[in-house]
Amino acid sequence: DGTFEYVTGGDPNPGDDLRPYKISQPKPFQFIVQGRHNAPQYKGEDGDILDFNIAALGSGSSLRMFSLSRIHGALGDAGQNFKSLSFLLKNTQLAISTDFTIVHGCGKAIGVSTAVSEGAATAELSVI
Repeated sequence: DGTFEYVTGGDPNPGDDLRPYKISQPKPFQFIVQGRHNAPQYKGEDGDILDFNIAALGSGSSLRMFSLSRIHGALGDAGQNFKSLSFLLKNTQLAISTDFTIVHGCGKAIGVSTAVSEGAATAELSVI
């Protein structure tokens, strides 16, 4: 929809492919990608940061997604971080084998998580 963009790793750009590093703990992470979600009033450096970690999982992969508001006081944004991650899931061509699990933040019932962060959401799912 034009409001999402890829963000490089900076200078020097470390790259998104982690496979040469053979990471096995806490998960066998293979890729890390960062992006941004821009809204009419909050874009560029003020746009929400999106982080994606892809780990090997049997014959498929595990995708962990995280969205963080870049402005303080995002508590009144009606769950925009959760909505951004949900939008991305619904508009991909991934073969999702299970529903995603909200790890913490927007979309999680109040009082369920000990690691709740205002203006942030993390979701994890398995893809095949």
